[in-house]
Amino acid sequence: MGKILKFSILYVFLIIVLTGCGTKSDNVNVESSEKNTKIVLTNKKNNSWISKEVSISSVSVEDMVKEIFELLQNGIEDDVETVSTVPSNIKLLEVILDEPNLIINLSKEYSLLDTVEENICRVSLISSLTELDSIDKVEIYVEGVPLKGPDGKAIGPIGKDQLVFDDPENENITTRKVLLYFSDAEGTGLVPKEVEVQVDPNEPLEKMVLNLLINLPLTEEEVRTIPTETKVINTSVSEGVCYVDFSKEFKSKHEGGSTGELLTIYSIVNTLTELPDINKVQFLIEGEKEELFKGHLQFNILFERNLDLVIDNKEK
Repeated sequence: MGKILKFSILYVFLIIVLTGCGTKSDNVNVESSEKNTKIVLTNKKNNSWISKEVSISSVSVEDMVKEIFELLQNGIEDDVETVSTVPSNIKLLEVILDEPNLIINLSKEYSLLDTVEENICRVSLISSLTELDSIDKVEIYVEGVPLKGPDGKAIGPIGKDQLVFDDPENENITTRKVLLYFSDAEGTGLVPKEVEVQVDPNEPLEKMVLNLLINLPLTEEEVRTIPTETKVINTSVSEGVCYVDFSKEFKSKHEGGSTGELLTIYSIVNTLTELPDINKVQFLIEGEKEELFKGHLQFNILFERNLDLVIDNKEK
């Protein structure tokens, strides 16, 4: 009985000790894995940047980046002040960390954003991601290719100090007259059309007139030369050259023909060279130069103004 009693006492002691250890472990205050950071969104009118402090639960930098991307894309739940800045159709394909720089590889939908949308998305992404301690600069790739500027060169990593935090939209809009060139009804030459437009300082004037060539309602004597499915991805002017980046529909939806190609090219070139500081035009298709337009016209050269195709001049 003595041995049994001793064993029972020892057994109870061990249970108490082990239970006590378990209880102590359960009661230890484990430090929360959540950390605070800031993200940059816009207000509902898209005319002001708003910085918001948020909590993220991810541990690795790669997962933090993905979590911040989702916040920028979905917005902050129950926040009535801000709206998301990354369109829902853009996918984050890959996160590559090369401290202190970061590469984010985005889906092709990013390249189809217009100038204002792309500026909002890029500024929001870079300013939010560089809030993380280990990230100084962010470089954007699209489908594995570095994001390029209108000159065809990679933009490279961008830090917060390189961003321009202008208002996404500006209500200081003025009007001005611009001269557009369309085809005549018979498709034999170009006809000029003067229109008055509202000029938004956040929208490049050259991009605005290109969208007018695509979308402006016309008379029976005028025919647009650019397929209506075409999107103007980007425009920029450098040293007198206007770089125009169109979506692939500019070529794929064009009917072709040597005269049709000439009218399309020079309706654009003549329209753009009516604007200040533009003397030549370089065409790109989704960021790339292409040798031929539709098979008749060399397409990878700088185009200059050609008024010989304008019907008013032909008749003189």
